[in-house]
Amino acid sequence: MDTWKIEVTEPHSGELGEAILAEDHGYAFEEYTYEAGHKMEVAVHDTHDSHWHIFTDLESGHRIKIPPEKYKRL
Repeated sequence: MDTWKIEVTEPHSGELGEAILAEDHGYAFEEYTYEAGHKMEVAVHDTHDSHWHIFTDLESGHRIKIPPEKYKRL
């Protein structure tokens, strides 16, 4: 699996587990938030969809989905 370093370019929030099939996660819809300028190393899962890219934040272990226009690869 590839790893990238990315920077969030616009504030982004979502629910933990939304990027994983419902039956495969046990999160109770906890929210996450990343401010613009936040940098992170991520494991890349899927960058083929034009609406959502799916990563795992390697620091927190959270799997997130983020629109490609809200981050840039460093």
